[in-house]
Amino acid sequence: MGGWRGRGESLRVRPFTVGGIARGARLVLRDTPDAALSLALDALCEERFDLGDDRVARALRERGSEWVAQDVRIGHPNPSWNTGFVDAMLSDTLLTVVPGLWRHATPTLVMASARAHREGAELVAFSHVTVRGWTSSNDAAPLLKAALDRVEASGNVVSREPLHGVPNDRAPASQAFVREVLGWR
Repeated sequence: MGGWRGRGESLRVRPFTVGGIARGARLVLRDTPDAALSLALDALCEERFDLGDDRVARALRERGSEWVAQDVRIGHPNPSWNTGFVDAMLSDTLLTVVPGLWRHATPTLVMASARAHREGAELVAFSHVTVRGWTSSNDAAPLLKAALDRVEASGNVVSREPLHGVPNDRAPASQAFVREVLGWR
């Protein structure tokens, strides 16, 4: 029995599951940016994330950006007060042996983005945990790590380095871009 049930907005987390610290990674792949992004998105969707809409692609096209990107998400982006309160009250109690009472995953957006690099493509995947709701657990960390491990297992990865932040330099994975384009907080 795994630590999660469902996917995307309806993802629930098993009691006593520890999220993690990892926020993202920068990988260099021997591939095109579009192929690297596709590989990352496939891996993220395998790990229970749901694809976002086309706002990121439109914003990047309008800006003439060198990046291609797509957001994926888990958890409901605007949890109701009642849902948050019930999750907080039931969290890590004996009642949560019933899978339907597992707490909802902390709403998290992961931005996967890629651009050309001298060795092929630079892929950046970074998670943005919401500040809304009742929980601030980084539930996405093990799922993101597993997805990036899948990308690395493809055999095309030249290098992989962990990221604990992304500079606000108009890169799609930055907090400024995510807030401006998607309204994610």
